[in-house]
Parts: sequence; structure tokens; C-alpha cells
Amino acid sequence: MTRLAKVTRPTRSRGAAALLAAVLLADCATLRPGAGPDQVWVANMDSHTISVLDGATLQPLATIEARGQSTHDLVLTPDGRRLFATNMGTGTLTVVDTGTRQVIATIPTGKVTHAIAVTPDGREVWVNLGGEDHIAIVSVADLTVVGRVPLGEPIATGHIWFSPDGRTAYATSPKFGQVFVVDVAARAVRDRIAVGRGPTFIQVASDGREIWGTNTGEASIYVIDAASRSVATIEVGAMPQHLTVVGDRVYVTLGGQDQVAVLDRATRRILTRIPVGRKPHGIWPSADGRRLYVAHEEGHDLGVIDVAAGRVAATAPVGKKPIAVVVSRP
Repeated sequence: MTRLAKVTRPTRSRGAAALLAAVLLADCATLRPGAGPDQVWVANMDSHTISVLDGATLQPLATIEARGQSTHDLVLTPDGRRLFATNMGTGTLTVVDTGTRQVIATIPTGKVTHAIAVTPDGREVWVNLGGEDHIAIVSVADLTVVGRVPLGEPIATGHIWFSPDGRTAYATSPKFGQVFVVDVAARAVRDRIAVGRGPTFIQVASDGREIWGTNTGEASIYVIDAASRSVATIEVGAMPQHLTVVGDRVYVTLGGQDQVAVLDRATRRILTRIPVGRKPHGIWPSADGRRLYVAHEEGHDLGVIDVAAGRVAATAPVGKKPIAVVVSRP
């Protein structure tokens, strides 16, 4: 495994700078085949920053001050032009222009701004508020709160994901051990599905047929059939955090085992376990699906898994306590 370190030497000669660049590119050769111009965005909770890295070389591109406390979750608009970040400590969203990498707005949303999702049409960002009795809805065009989804009482710090057609939202409640099914047009809860203890992360498969999520409180993940709303649970290991569904595989970060579990989506069986860094949390695939970017919460770094090789190919330092990861293509 290659470890990349950030080097800052303003007085370096052109020759030395060129040599360093060549070394970095050589060290990342295992990541280069098929690599596109991915940019990796990482939320650093204890640094209150967002790191931006080149997805192919892991060279740092920027460190953005979030202008809030405890930066936790990230989402990109479908056109890739804006990034929204939650700040749990200040109850705000930070909005970044991805072209300039500059903060363009800070939006107050409510207590414990935990997780966010953007509607498939890119018009709204929905915000899960751990300390409120509703989901806040933010207009992407106006950058203001324009509505809410009543929940009855605070559901604790869960996550949100939309169906591909944008008609349904799924929000997890660690407090109740349920997934709330929300009618997007009506902005109303239509069902509550029991899934296990402490459900946190959730993701709808790209075909819309299944909803996968993690039960951090009981070392399992769950799968909801979108049509029947039946639930299956799968034991995976200690502290499942985030997951990503990529084709016929599901990758789950296990914060209590320093591993990523790899499951076959059809059989729902674990195929292998990949050792990673300390307390893996967020995970996101590259645009071509050949790499997985993993935030190591206690390692304060980002790892890159070579999917074909089934191992971590390189790591790079980011901020303190990295949580969420997303990938864009400029």
C-alpha cells in the first residue's frame, strides 16, 4: 500500500517540483488505469473543513473552511455545480461552488443538522435534523428553507435517500429503529418500516428495486424490497457505518473491525472482507467503478480500494475525523 503525504515547500525549485510530481504519479500507478478526472470531497468533522483531492493521484486540491462546526455529511447536486455540507454543531448547511471551490452561502436549518440528500431533479435538498421534529427542505436555486416534512417528534440523527424517480424519500430513525417512507409531492410520511436497532445510513439501489441500509446498533445491514416493503437483515460485523451499492456488489464499512465487507447483491452473502484504515466511515465509488474511496475516521486519512485487486492501494491525509465522502467529475 502506498502512503501519500502532503508536502508544502514554497521555495522548491521547478526541477524538484517536477520530480515530486513524477514520484506521486508513479506511486499511484495502480490507480491510474481507467482513471478519469474524479474529484473526491471529504467532510472532516473535527477540523470543520472539506478536503478536495484528485481522485487519480490523491494530491490535495483544496481545503475549504466550512464556516460551521462539526462538518458531517455531503451531497452534490446532479449537475455537479454545487456541494452542500451539514454542520451538526451550528445547525447550518455550507454551500460550495465546486468550480471555484468557494463557499457561497451558509444556511440555518435547525438543530443537529446531520444528513442530507438532493432530489433527483436537483431542485431541493432535504435535511435530517437530529434535534427537530421535521425534515427541512432547502431550495437549491434560492438557498433558503422553503418547507418541511412533519415527523411528529425528533427521530435522531439518521440519513435520507430518494428513489430514482424522485417520488419517494426514505429517512432512517435510529431512535425508533425504523425507516420513514415519505411521499415527496405531499411532503408527508406514508409508512414506517421496522428494520432493526440503530439504523443510520441508507441508499436506494440505482434500479430502485431495493433499499439498503446499516443497523449500527446491532452489527447488521438491512434490505427493503421497494415493492413489497418486506425486510431482510444480514449480519456483517461490528459497527456498520456507510455502504454503497455498485452493480452486483454491496460494500459496507465496518467501523468496529477496520474492514470493508463485500457482499453479493443477489445472494446477499459476504464474499470477502478488505482490511482498511482505522474506523472506516464514509465510502463512495469512482465514476468508473474501479476504485472505492473510504474515509478513515480515526486514521484522519482517505483510503483508495482497488476493486479488482480487493485491497487498499493508497492512502492520503485529510482533516481530523473524516466522515462522509462524495465524488464529482469537473
